[in-house]
Amino acid sequence: MFTGAMLMLVSCCLAQERQSRPIVGAIRWDAWTGGEITAQVERTLGPRKYQSRLPWFAEVKGDSQVHIDGSSQEIMDQEIAYAATAGLDYWAFLLYPESNSMSQSLQRYLRSAVRGKVRFCVILHNSFGVPEEQWPKERDRVVALLKEGGYQTVLDGRPLVFAFGVRFRGGFPAERFTDFRRAAHEAGVNPYYVFMGWNPAADFRNESAKGFDAVSAYAYGSADATFSDLCRGVETRYWQNAAAAKVPYVPLVTTGWDKQPRKDNPVLWEKGDSYHQQNVFPSAATPAEIAAHLQRALAFVQKNPGVCVANAIIIYAWNEHDEGGWLEPTWTANGRSNTERLDAIARILKPDTNTAQRADAANPHAFGTSGTSAAEQPRMPEASGMR
Repeated sequence: MFTGAMLMLVSCCLAQERQSRPIVGAIRWDAWTGGEITAQVERTLGPRKYQSRLPWFAEVKGDSQVHIDGSSQEIMDQEIAYAATAGLDYWAFLLYPESNSMSQSLQRYLRSAVRGKVRFCVILHNSFGVPEEQWPKERDRVVALLKEGGYQTVLDGRPLVFAFGVRFRGGFPAERFTDFRRAAHEAGVNPYYVFMGWNPAADFRNESAKGFDAVSAYAYGSADATFSDLCRGVETRYWQNAAAAKVPYVPLVTTGWDKQPRKDNPVLWEKGDSYHQQNVFPSAATPAEIAAHLQRALAFVQKNPGVCVANAIIIYAWNEHDEGGWLEPTWTANGRSNTERLDAIARILKPDTNTAQRADAANPHAFGTSGTSAAEQPRMPEASGMR
């Protein structure tokens, strides 16, 4: 097992390496480990025209049939290697009840012997919607996560906690959030609470009284035709909005927004959503465009320390494959994971590491080059509403 002392040592070393720039994390939506939600994303990404978006461990069985199973410890360990090699500092796990299949990846992460290479934090979400009798246990589970070794902190030790779409009985659970904050305080931690909304100035005005320290966003939806226009919207309506209002803010970096797979094959939890009437979605990002957007975010944080007080950035997303936002390596027909997006951000986050060193560290070609599924090849790890 990875001991607390080992985690602390690795985290301290990483902190020394990264102190010259803001910390950068990516959102995880873990629908890829089996169960009904996985079955639905297998349908959204099943058509051949969407198969290039599949996560690297997927298996293609035909022109309209795929199988996705990212539930193994081996896959999680390799994901950690990929993220660390690209220079990501942390993952932000969208939080579901402990028994939910969407919680499997967090459980695998916590069990990983190499988890110290990438820190983690949580995004409060469906875990706050459990029945009354389950709430005390769920509350205490989340508080315990804040005290785990390797939890991402900001501002001299405050656990970073995002909140997105937190609902109970149709509204924001103010009583539960107050109870959670009390439990965290009694456990000896002082979280930095970040509300994920859609308008930084208005969000901070409305949500700070509930106990939120800052604002951010989960994603940015758009009917723009190009990724560059999508980025312009994020930078104007989110970043500059926060800067003008002088509200505490964690900048969002987007990697895309194209929900056509869900439009073609609707998922149960979004059947009435407005994007089903949308005819235009932003074009797919090039790796270079994502890297340039991230570079501008780093410059924004460094230019606005009074607004970006946590010195942090959040990226949408690690694995929102069928929504159009991903960094995670993707499937290819030759069995080699497509790591181009991670390679591009690595050149921004780890400029002193050359391409050969990154490839060796992530070891993406250990999975073989034949067949249609990287998951079928031997691997060598480096040693909603659903929403």
